Amino acid sequence: MGAIAGAKAGLENTAPKLLDDELLEYDAVGLAELIRDRQVSSREVLQASISRIERLDGTLNAVTTRSFSRAIDRLDQIGPDTPFAGVPTLLKDLVDVGGIRRTSGSRLLLSNIPEESVEYVQAMERAGLNFLGMTNTPEFASGALTDNLAFGATRNPWDLERSAGGSSGGSGAAIAAGYVPLAHGTDGGGSNRIPASCCGVLGMKPSRYRQVSGEKGGKHMFLRTHQSLSRSVRDSATLLAATENPDNRAGYPLVGMVDAPSRRRLRIAFSLENCLGVLPEKTVAAAVEQTAHLCASLGHHVSEVKNPIDGASMFKAFEGISLVGMPGLLATVESLTGRKAEEAGILSQAMVDLGRYSESLDANSYDDGLAWFRRAESGFADFFQQFDLWLTATLPIETPKIGYIGPNTEFGLAHSRNQELMSYTAVANGFGAPAMSIPLFLSSETGLPIGSHFIAAPGADR
Repeated sequence: MGAIAGAKAGLENTAPKLLDDELLEYDAVGLAELIRDRQVSSREVLQASISRIERLDGTLNAVTTRSFSRAIDRLDQIGPDTPFAGVPTLLKDLVDVGGIRRTSGSRLLLSNIPEESVEYVQAMERAGLNFLGMTNTPEFASGALTDNLAFGATRNPWDLERSAGGSSGGSGAAIAAGYVPLAHGTDGGGSNRIPASCCGVLGMKPSRYRQVSGEKGGKHMFLRTHQSLSRSVRDSATLLAATENPDNRAGYPLVGMVDAPSRRRLRIAFSLENCLGVLPEKTVAAAVEQTAHLCASLGHHVSEVKNPIDGASMFKAFEGISLVGMPGLLATVESLTGRKAEEAGILSQAMVDLGRYSESLDANSYDDGLAWFRRAESGFADFFQQFDLWLTATLPIETPKIGYIGPNTEFGLAHSRNQELMSYTAVANGFGAPAMSIPLFLSSETGLPIGSHFIAAPGADR
């Protein structure tokens, strides 16, 4: 509450020239242009974002920690010549920012305040973005829908009975509700793209190792990358350019700023079935087919292909890599409390169940998972010798309702539903490929947004 009171005191004499609803018409690049042209000040834009968060977040539950006072204090430090010129943004509650609480959506970390910001966050600030707070995520980003015991479920602005997706669900809801035009997200299996589909916004993950590190100590996760959910392609492209690492370990040349459509016509493959061989709901299939027709009408060469991924083998490898730290998490809780994790009352039952499941995996499961993706790389590369892009659905079903996966969902059901929801997106993380979900069509039955998912070859972010 102190941060909110301080923010109000710091902005009480500010009267925005534009109402916060009118500012919804602009993306982050557009707002930065207004600020540079002195049509609106960065303080007025900040006030508009704070106003919307205070007005709406009691319903949506997208923001876990507010840092309004910090954002106000930084206003005079941000130059109008930076790409974003002081435009406010939000960060997923899964990244270290010096002085702002990071909980990772868990009661275990409710008092955790990092001392230093990671490189990715520093690059965002150098680009002129101003942090207003942190957004909700499932506990330790462990699921495809955003719900946890620490803060509760994030609701979808399109339908309050529906989830905002996950694990960057708070960021997706915040963009859709107009809190900010651009928000940070991490993507370890679809975490930017799934909420983008649910909330009708753009969600992107870059190629593995392309960006500066978003992890403590300068590390890079094998599956997880950092990027954004946004209102526009140019917002996402501007952030990508601002956070690239010119000396990335993959040896990729810089993408730079993608500031216009390419004239090149592309070879696009599209698949209806997911990696488990299951067709999507008919409304989802219709949206993918409409996207394929749209691409063809624009002069691209579109071919329907069978999904080439062996989902059962892929998910086995994926779990071996993603769950490697889970036994250590349970051990930490038990060491702190002197009680079994099931009895400690800190982690959700779903999290404890996932940890126990990880203990049953083979001791070499992490290395075996890496080896599987390395063996499969040649086939993935061959696929992208034939095609430039691969189009699928983002999700096989329309946006699930709150509770489809929650902190107390029985393990077997949660396990199968998480695989279902990641059955189009996780492949890009395993192979380190760039991918995005774009909002093109609405369901003919519910009117909800349905994302169209594109993957390119590793390194082909442009």
